[in-house]
Amino acid sequence: MALVEPRMIEVPIENSDDVLEINCSQLPEHAAEICDILENEGAALRFYQLFALEYYKQGQTEEAVAALKRGLAQAKANDQTSKLPLLTFLASIYVQKAKSPLASAGNASSREMMLKMATALLVEAERISHSEPNTYLVKGMLAMTNRLPDAALIQFNNALRLEPHSLAALLGKARALFGKRQFQQALSLYQQVLTLRPRAKPDPRIGIGMCLYKLGHTNDARRALKRAIDINPAAAAPHVLLAAIELNEVKRRFDPHISRGAADPGSAQKAAEGLAECLRRAMEHLQQAYELQPGNAATLIFLADRLFCKSEFENARKLAERALSTADTMAIQAEAHYQIARSYHAAKKFDLAFEAYNKCLKINDKHTLACYGLGQMQLQRTDVSQAEATFQRVLERHPRCTEVLRALGYLHARLPNTKAKALEYYEREMQILAEDAAENARSLGKPTENVIEWLDDANLFLEAGLLYEATSAKKARKAYFVAASILQREESAGEHLPELWNNLGALSQLTGEDNAAVFAELNAAADKCTRALERASSQTADKKPVQQSKATNEIRRLENSLVTIRYNVARFYENCGLWRKAEQLYREIVDAIPAYNDARLRLAYIAYFYRGHSQDALAQISQAIEIDAKQSSAWLMRGNIELQRKSVQDARRAFEHVLKAIGKHDVYALCSLGNYYLAAGKSESTRAASEPNTASSAAKKAKELANQNYKRSLEFFGKCLQLDERCAAAAHGAAIAIAERGFANDARRLFQEVRDAATGGLGSLAMCNPAGDLVFKVPRESAADLDGAHLLSQLDDLRVSCDVLLWSGVNAAHSCVEIGNYRQAILAYEACIKRLHETTAALEAAGNNQNADHLVVSVLEAKAKGKATEDEADKLVTLSDAEKSERRRVERDLRLYLVRALYIQAKATKDLDVMRTALTEARELCAKAEIEVPESELKNAMQSAEGAGDKDATGDKDATGDKDVTADEKTDAEGDVEMDAADKQAPAEATNGSVDGSDKPAKPRVRLSPEDGLVLFDLALVEQSVAQLTGDLPELQRSLVDIDSATSDLEHSTALFTFLASWGKSMQKRRQKLLYSPRLATERSGYGKSLVAKLARKRQEQEELERQRQEHVEQWRKQQQEAEAKKKEEQERLDNERREEETRILRETEERNAIIREQMAADAAKQATEAAASGTAGRSKKTKKQAAVDDGFISDNDDLEDQVDTAARDRARALSDVDEEELLHPVSQPREEAKRKKPRVLSKRGLTRGPPHNENSDDA
Repeated sequence: MALVEPRMIEVPIENSDDVLEINCSQLPEHAAEICDILENEGAALRFYQLFALEYYKQGQTEEAVAALKRGLAQAKANDQTSKLPLLTFLASIYVQKAKSPLASAGNASSREMMLKMATALLVEAERISHSEPNTYLVKGMLAMTNRLPDAALIQFNNALRLEPHSLAALLGKARALFGKRQFQQALSLYQQVLTLRPRAKPDPRIGIGMCLYKLGHTNDARRALKRAIDINPAAAAPHVLLAAIELNEVKRRFDPHISRGAADPGSAQKAAEGLAECLRRAMEHLQQAYELQPGNAATLIFLADRLFCKSEFENARKLAERALSTADTMAIQAEAHYQIARSYHAAKKFDLAFEAYNKCLKINDKHTLACYGLGQMQLQRTDVSQAEATFQRVLERHPRCTEVLRALGYLHARLPNTKAKALEYYEREMQILAEDAAENARSLGKPTENVIEWLDDANLFLEAGLLYEATSAKKARKAYFVAASILQREESAGEHLPELWNNLGALSQLTGEDNAAVFAELNAAADKCTRALERASSQTADKKPVQQSKATNEIRRLENSLVTIRYNVARFYENCGLWRKAEQLYREIVDAIPAYNDARLRLAYIAYFYRGHSQDALAQISQAIEIDAKQSSAWLMRGNIELQRKSVQDARRAFEHVLKAIGKHDVYALCSLGNYYLAAGKSESTRAASEPNTASSAAKKAKELANQNYKRSLEFFGKCLQLDERCAAAAHGAAIAIAERGFANDARRLFQEVRDAATGGLGSLAMCNPAGDLVFKVPRESAADLDGAHLLSQLDDLRVSCDVLLWSGVNAAHSCVEIGNYRQAILAYEACIKRLHETTAALEAAGNNQNADHLVVSVLEAKAKGKATEDEADKLVTLSDAEKSERRRVERDLRLYLVRALYIQAKATKDLDVMRTALTEARELCAKAEIEVPESELKNAMQSAEGAGDKDATGDKDATGDKDVTADEKTDAEGDVEMDAADKQAPAEATNGSVDGSDKPAKPRVRLSPEDGLVLFDLALVEQSVAQLTGDLPELQRSLVDIDSATSDLEHSTALFTFLASWGKSMQKRRQKLLYSPRLATERSGYGKSLVAKLARKRQEQEELERQRQEHVEQWRKQQQEAEAKKKEEQERLDNERREEETRILRETEERNAIIREQMAADAAKQATEAAASGTAGRSKKTKKQAAVDDGFISDNDDLEDQVDTAARDRARALSDVDEEELLHPVSQPREEAKRKKPRVLSKRGLTRGPPHNENSDDA
């Protein structure tokens, strides 16, 4: 408001020309005295406004309000217009009081009351007049106080509409636009104010400088603010803003998360000097601002911030409190509360800090730093939910705020079941830091490939690595590697964290890293730990008692870390197959720390599984149990070893002890007991099937016990899956129990689910193997992290018996066979064979790589010890001979399963092609397993059988009798669904069959195993079935070649059955294991002989059929040839007739053309003669007439004569052309058409078609 500021106010005296002069500098203490004078003299209302303004300038706001209220009370009812200045002035005072610190922070209701009174006054002013600019100005101020910049713009625009050059309205509108971050428009308004009044107050140059800075023109902003200082050297605001610009430049150049160590020394030194210069200029401006205006709230805020950075928390708080008492804007009040809160926070006065943060946010709820500090206080008060909500508010406004991401990650890392969320926040922070580091390197012209060199916050990666250990060993190792790289740049910090390098080595073993890298990391950990231990021990004696206690704890920590490192080195040796070195380290650890049960259990494992000393292993386990009877690993390993020793009851008691005395929710023990009862149920089922009378009480009791054991196993497996739904071993065992109870379809679905889970990598799978050692749960990578080179990472154990993916597929295929889905079973068997080949090849390749790594390890050890070392006794073994033999046996069984599935499908569908495929697979199996019986042995067996007078067991049995024979095949190949192929049981025929004592076959000289005999039996059976199906085919679907091939296979099959019968009987006499029935082989041999005779008859019939077929073909071929010859002769005759006709037509055409030419030539000659005669007579007449009279004109007859001559020539030329055209294609025109064709004649008008020329015609 542009009001005059008189130092002397003259008040006119009522009813007199005199005036009363009142000195403004000597106003009464209370405005009531002045108001009484004005009332007595009847002064105008404007005098109340003048005195209120003077009181307001002197800081007596209450007296100014009192004066204005007295003036409004004296207003006359018929003169409302004079009230407007008082109303707007009083409303503006209420607005200013609402922004005061006491009203803003102390009493919120007082602030609201002030704003309501201001609003009521402005409504009254607007009711009186809608054309008062000051009303809209104060309404704009009120809207800005309520943080409504859009509403303020409307009011300032209304004021400018009434008074376009109002400086107050222009400044207010510029401030509102600045609040809306429309800096360019605000800059234009400030420049307009500067143009209208260069010396205006407040100085528009300050606004110009702020807008330029926000627009990124920092140097121009500095010049504008310096110009403001030149215009008014006593102004403190430009100095404050210049200090803020310099401090912001310091923050921009310095990022605490980005290391400057990656830059070259020259650049780093230059950057440090630049930061120091910016900080120096900022402090100079703050000092000048403080000297000019010691109570300036913004200056005090900046000084408090600098003192806080110097850790002078008490002095910083005092300056912030002074700023709060003098602050005239809510933004500065909020900042003052924040400075007070952070000072209390740093001084660990958390309750006071919590209160101050809340006061700051009540004034400015968008204060990011205060919100972050409040979250920290809530976290300190263990109010986790509120803290998370507070941090989320900050993160919504600043998604790239790394401090908030760190706080949220830290919070979720300490909460149960939220580790994944913590990792998500840590990963976001790491991504942001990497992007910022890359941008920083790019700005300095450095390569951006390796951003690790630009990072210096190792704690972030240590926290992330700790969480990654439970989900991804690869990611954990990568995080620890980054942390180690950062710490290596700080030598002192790196030396005090040997645990980091120990973790790197342990994770490298889990991720399958190169052995050289693993050994180097573990060796580095041991060296760092040793040096740190020596350094701590040497410094302990020189310290005070309190410090000595801390040093003792540090020494104890380092000693424990060193033991852990040595244990991991021993595990590394064990994984490499250097188990003697591992055993030595384990013994040293146990000797030093007898209570270190992990090392003792590893000694037990080596003693049993490497040395074969079960007593030593059990002794070590017993000692471990004596030390810690609650350690479940010791009891579980005892149970496994007892199972290996066939002490199943002792194993069961060990597993039950774990559940009863240690933990009833131990997944491994539950799964082991489930496997125990499953094996017991299978044993009872086998015993029931072996009973001669299935209806006997013994058989019924065995079946009942089997069902009870299956139910118990399902109970254990079910509880195991309730505790760990990803336990594949439990799901696999449950599927086997379901299949054994006869629910093949349900079992197949469950097997497929287990296979899908194992293939998809759904977390860690606890492979519980009752016959092996304790297999620890190892987190797996996701399916996206696995490739062909990391196939072994899918195996928790190298043994084929522990490959859940393989055996789930095998059992699923068994179930498909049981329900008749042969095609799916065949595909599953083929996939299992492929899986076995891939894992075996990968293990062999790994063995080769580890043999190479053995040399690396030796070199590294030699380098570490200073001398070369070799341990020839240690042998690096990835696949032992027993495991290789086991894998060969499993492959043989899988191929037998495949042959069986193909055989059953072929028999069910009568498909010869499928049976031939089964024969091919059987022969490949024999070739791969090197199972072969020499021809000489087969001949000897046949001769011996014939010499002994053996008769055919099947006689002339036809093909339908084969169904009864095949029903006696081996039991395990037809009905049993087993997890391990090696658990096949001998069929009933083999256990109950008798041998005729009169049979005395020659003793075979071939050395075969019982499994080889089973393979040969299946091969002979498939060969015989191929012959049978070939004979059953219709005559039109087979050939002599097929019958001959089938006969050859049948002869080999018969000879092989004869040999197997003889060999099996000899094996039974020696009471050796046999997997097939010699009696069944004898029957099959006799049936084969009858089938040979049948095929011979079929061959004769086929031969006769093919002979007749060949005769029919020859007869048909001869008839076809005769028909082709007749067709060719007829075609030749037709061609000759056509050529003769064409010749005749050509000749007739030529004769006709000759006649036409002669006639036309005669006509042309005659016409030429007549034309010549007519021309001579005309010329004679003309000569006589010209001689008589020559008038000099041209006669029309001359033209007529010329036309006649020209017409005659054209007609002759046209006739010649017609003749040539008619002779072009004489053959194409029929004779009759040529006769009907009329000649063309030439008249005076040209060529026309008509009758021949007539001399007597009119045209002539």
